Amino acid sequence: MRTISESPASSTRLVADLLVFAKVVEHGTFTAAARQLQVAKSQVTKQVARLEASLSVRLLHRTTRKMAPTEAGLAVLQQADAIARAADAAIDAAGAHTSSPHGRIRVTASASYALHVLAPLLPGFSKIYPAVEVELLLVDRFVDLLDEGVDLALRLTDAPPPALSGRPLHKADFVVCATPDFLREHCIQRPDDLREITCLSFGARAVRGGALWQFRRNGEKVDVSVKTPVAVNSSDIVRALVIRDMGVGLLPRFAVADDLVYGRLIPVLDKWEVQGTFGTTAWMLWQPQRVLPSKVRVFVDYLVKELAAGDGVHRYENV
Repeated sequence: MRTISESPASSTRLVADLLVFAKVVEHGTFTAAARQLQVAKSQVTKQVARLEASLSVRLLHRTTRKMAPTEAGLAVLQQADAIARAADAAIDAAGAHTSSPHGRIRVTASASYALHVLAPLLPGFSKIYPAVEVELLLVDRFVDLLDEGVDLALRLTDAPPPALSGRPLHKADFVVCATPDFLREHCIQRPDDLREITCLSFGARAVRGGALWQFRRNGEKVDVSVKTPVAVNSSDIVRALVIRDMGVGLLPRFAVADDLVYGRLIPVLDKWEVQGTFGTTAWMLWQPQRVLPSKVRVFVDYLVKELAAGDGVHRYENV
């Protein structure tokens, strides 16, 4: 039977390789594991190959997109997880006696949400945690946290993905609005009045070249098919078009908070509840983990504290 050298160096290398192997299984690919570990993909590949050679067993089924543990790999993974749990416990125990959280976290959000909600809060966070670097990935699409090595995702949703952990940050209501000049030319008293008016929104459900806007009031429900001549994937662009009198906009309130305060835009049908583009709650989401890294945990806690009490708009009216 082949044996593994019991020298301290060999034992240390074996433990390191086991932890890397666990990361590959957790994240599904060498690339994602390397990104999470902040090392080169070639290093991750080398360590897993070295572990298989040391144990004289194949640990992974390899495909072009994903990795899956073999039967032997599952058995080894249990031991690797035990080592990882012990390491996490040691880190937590030491955390109370070390300096403040540090390192980089990657956060994804829409550009509009980052501009109107996150940006005003980042200076305060950086003042409290100067050693934590925040990298923002701003895209108007859902990001695969594993594949793209992202720590946190901010999403507007009423149904967070069950595969992710998360915390709600604040309510995110939507508002129908237009400029004073536009409203002087168009009378809007009920949702049905929108059928013959140009309307603009981001991501609304398409119906025959338009969109479906849904209104609710005291049990009454009205679904309106509106004309949307421009398809836009940015609420800030929708706002810009509305400001230029192109039509009536359906926008998240955080994107037009200043405009409503200073009268550049006027809410219409404000007695009605309007169904938003995605959902009515802003969530912070992350991959389930045994222990959330302190740099990530303090960022989540900070946003929850700053935003959970309301809808967030009060914080960036002056930005």
